[in-house]
Amino acid sequence: MSLRKDKTKLTRTQSGFLLQTNNVLTGSVMVADIPCSGVGSVTGSVTGTDIAFTVGLTGLTVNLNGALGSDQASMTGDYTILASGCQGSSVNTQETGTWTANLVKPLTGNLQGNFTSNRIGVLPVTGQLTQGQNTGISYAPLTGNLSITGYCFTSANIVGLVSGTAVVMNLVNSGGVEIGQVNATSSLDGTSVTGTYHIIPQGPGGTPPCVDGESGTVTLTL
Repeated sequence: MSLRKDKTKLTRTQSGFLLQTNNVLTGSVMVADIPCSGVGSVTGSVTGTDIAFTVGLTGLTVNLNGALGSDQASMTGDYTILASGCQGSSVNTQETGTWTANLVKPLTGNLQGNFTSNRIGVLPVTGQLTQGQNTGISYAPLTGNLSITGYCFTSANIVGLVSGTAVVMNLVNSGGVEIGQVNATSSLDGTSVTGTYHIIPQGPGGTPPCVDGESGTVTLTL
């Protein structure tokens, strides 16, 4: 979801999960880049194509009104933010603008692609990824595994999170010890993930090129 402020035309991306039960809307949204940023609960309603919901945080209320797109995968409308006593201020502030939101499909399926190491180049990767169920909180869990060819480790389990298109995948070994982390962005259709990775230094006795830590870029398709 993106909020576009009227006066500055500044666009800020937010993320989370919504659940519809009959006409009632609930969920949770991670609100960033505004006063009182944090995770807020969602309450609202859907009537036909009309949608209205409120995101509530301590000291902050975001009211959003709009309509569902004909594709049932997008929403647009107007928003109002009322911040009361945010960041130690006793002054109420108000912001208005427009918002858009797009449905992000789950990251589930077999994956393949590359880690491109800053030291040794392209490393083929295969594996599997499963996104957990939407339970109305601001993120969903990711689990899976990957195999990598010609690197300082040959396989890893994935324990991560996704919120909107923001993806974090912690790479852990069979004993549950973290090897490294991937920070990435997924496509709206859930078929690709691109970003960066870093590997924790293995220390003396480790396998090159990861003795002192390692990093690079990631491109994966599902």
